[in-house]
Amino acid sequence: MTTLVLSGCGLEDTGPSAFNPATNVDLTFSSFTLENTEVAPDNLRHTRFRDFYRGIQPAGEASDDLETTSEIRSHIEIFIRATPTDSGTSYDSVRNPLDLMNQVLASGEVTNFQEGKRYISQRIADGVAGTYNTRGNGAQIRFTDQSAVIADLPLNDQLWIYPTLDWRYLPDGPEESDLENKVYRTVQYVSRSVEEEDQAAQPELVSVLAGSRFDANSFMTLGYSPTEFATADYLSRNHGSIELRQDFIDENTDTLFIKNDESEVIKLDRYPGYTREDNHPDCLRIELDYNMELVRIFASDGEPARIDDPDSADEEDTMANPANCTYQEDAEAVASWATVAIAER
Repeated sequence: MTTLVLSGCGLEDTGPSAFNPATNVDLTFSSFTLENTEVAPDNLRHTRFRDFYRGIQPAGEASDDLETTSEIRSHIEIFIRATPTDSGTSYDSVRNPLDLMNQVLASGEVTNFQEGKRYISQRIADGVAGTYNTRGNGAQIRFTDQSAVIADLPLNDQLWIYPTLDWRYLPDGPEESDLENKVYRTVQYVSRSVEEEDQAAQPELVSVLAGSRFDANSFMTLGYSPTEFATADYLSRNHGSIELRQDFIDENTDTLFIKNDESEVIKLDRYPGYTREDNHPDCLRIELDYNMELVRIFASDGEPARIDDPDSADEEDTMANPANCTYQEDAEAVASWATVAIAER
């Protein structure tokens, strides 16, 4: 982490408890922007969209697929502030709260974060549930970008605050789940409120809520623990929201949901399978299957995710709506194409 400069690793101590060691963390960085350098050549390797951004690249030369891929990437760049490479098939840098936090946690350079991971590791060894949770202790995580402060950039370019960082070890698994011996991590970022006249100058990203699941036997106190499943939900000021779901174990897939009914994100009418007159679906699902090296796109408009269950006498019972893009079957894909291989997946 060449951009990490530790500056007074704590505000006033909030007092860790025996069951929750979270305390305040206040860090100053030379820059929030992450990029590969000679000293740290793998800075971008673990960024959240690294596989998906590259993996949707069509294996062939079909112009429609290439144009759609470019549109998907351009939309992602709004949320993670990625700078694409000259070829456009990858990115040279990113600037967003989730990727920065992930690298800070992996670096092992922040005392309290390391205390939290060691605490969870000890609970795993003891076979007893344990939690590290900043919100529960009233602790605050605050990151400051020194170069942004000097340049007098907008507040949310200078200061990132994370209301929640949570590690949770559940030896018996969550209720109503057959999962056992897992560690769950939650990261939440929320932008700061500003005066109305300053809102337009703020970065697009409003909030991020991300969750990850790890096998307890593979949980690491330093570096990146192997991830089984991960989600990240990004909300913007003017471009709706996106959600990335990643399955690294069972299906080896990444699924991107685009929720935006105000602008044309992807021009689906270039595909024969898309027959709607309105080219602004409010639900888009882009599924990348790494094993099959295949992308599928699903779309729906005006279809709620849940509908009344016709087989239930209880009017409050609902069921998944098969017409919603989230639940459509493979055969209902608007578009699909073969992709390049991503060796890491």
